[in-house]
Amino acid sequence: MAEVDPEDDSIERFVVYHYRYDPQRSERRNVVVAAYDDAGEFEARVDHENARLRGRAARGERIDPREHISGTVLPPGYARLAARARLVRRANVRGVAPGRRLDRLELPDSVAVLRPVTEQDDPDAASRER
Repeated sequence: MAEVDPEDDSIERFVVYHYRYDPQRSERRNVVVAAYDDAGEFEARVDHENARLRGRAARGERIDPREHISGTVLPPGYARLAARARLVRRANVRGVAPGRRLDRLELPDSVAVLRPVTEQDDPDAASRER
């Protein structure tokens, strides 16, 4: 199986996660197991990791009932768009008004930026409001 870097935002990647306790961060979270550029290899790895998890349970190891294997497909540019969405959210939380710069940002489909139309944007807007 040829693995790829899960952080390589220039390619579509199929990422396998193991939801478990992460001692480095002292929390339960999805820990990246591997990433592939091929759906077949991805599915095979998910099956392999599920079999390992079931095998541990069959041997009598204590396993957190919330522990599981999952995966997702990340399209090219996903991390870049997600970072921009976080930027917009943080600006909104801090009360920063969306400006023209945000109009030019490429954002994920799930994010929208709304702002009032001013006379600078549309000189005829004031006359239509009357």
